[in-house]
Amino acid sequence: MLKINTRYLSILKHRFDEQISESDILAWLYNFEEEDWGSALILLNNICYYSEKRCCAILEYGLSTILKECSDLPIFFLPIGGIGKSGGVMAYYIKKIMGKPKVQYSFVADINFKYNNIPCAVVLLDDFIGSGNSAITLYQRISVNIPQNSRCFCLCVAYMEKAENKLAENGITILGEKHLPAFTSRHSVFGYPPKMKRIRNFALKYGELLYKKKQYSPGMKLYIGPLGYANSQSLVCFEHTTPNNTLPILWESKKRADNQENWVPLFPRKLFDRIKNDSFERMKYQWASISQKLNYGTIHRLFNDYKKNTLHLLGLLHCLYYNRSLAYTCVLLEITAEELNQLKQNAIEKGLLTEIGLLSEEGKTIYERIKKEEFKVDFLVYYQINVQNDVYLPQEFLGLSRN
Repeated sequence: MLKINTRYLSILKHRFDEQISESDILAWLYNFEEEDWGSALILLNNICYYSEKRCCAILEYGLSTILKECSDLPIFFLPIGGIGKSGGVMAYYIKKIMGKPKVQYSFVADINFKYNNIPCAVVLLDDFIGSGNSAITLYQRISVNIPQNSRCFCLCVAYMEKAENKLAENGITILGEKHLPAFTSRHSVFGYPPKMKRIRNFALKYGELLYKKKQYSPGMKLYIGPLGYANSQSLVCFEHTTPNNTLPILWESKKRADNQENWVPLFPRKLFDRIKNDSFERMKYQWASISQKLNYGTIHRLFNDYKKNTLHLLGLLHCLYYNRSLAYTCVLLEITAEELNQLKQNAIEKGLLTEIGLLSEEGKTIYERIKKEEFKVDFLVYYQINVQNDVYLPQEFLGLSRN
């Protein structure tokens, strides 16, 4: 067994804003053969990780550029994607950054919105622009309504160089942090070609266990390959999600081709993959069931049903307990930032949160008791199946016999 310097793991954990633990990193390393751990750690050290604070700083800088260039124009923001998607969360950040408006601006959800034939600035919003296809598709649907002499921007946190070129061809200026493919022949983050090729071969070797490379044919559709969607070779990860343009060995959780075991992701696209590799939807119902029985068999007054609001409250307790960001919480619960604020107000009224929106002692106690009971249930099921081998199977069920 190779030894890994625990100080190095601690440094990596700090680079990822303490959202990834040392045990998470070790679990991810066990996806690979020991001889490849060195390459895995080199790859990990070159991940570009965006915390909530860093996202806001980049959006604020891009927004200041738009305000300078369009100070005399009304501004219309259009989030890319639907409810609970990253574009909607970025819109919430923009509202906070704008504060008291010095210019006329509004947020648009209807692609058929009428702009009153007055020149304006149209801003498409998202956290990451990879191929540029989603932004172009949205722009093409709204462009017929955009007045002449208007300006169009795409404001994001990070984008790939090829997306910049595609958007420029459509007259769209993109603002954010530019990224090149990880394994480009020049200017690779991995340095000189021999080292870059070694890490590329490593990423290909394991990436092909998750997504096979397809033979190119003219007119073929873009797909997720061993180096990410459309061969983007991205190393971008966010606290709340990971683009599929990023290397799949960092985010995928599907069964690998060689042994049919689930790949353990470090930056999963599906947030529930961080929660003991189980479905978050299933866990919410389990938590609700446990919370109804906490007080020695009596039903807890706060969690008396399985309605959406009850499940959202339990999800909110989970996110606050682990200090998750607004973006993470919105994507996990599939709600908008405005709906999250309403949910927090409801939790404050129920005594689960303090007046300033932090987890109250009652809220913390309830969540810890739920998790404690959940552990007991999980252990009991494991013990009965794997230790006692005591699973009851009826001789007959619905008129059918086991014999």
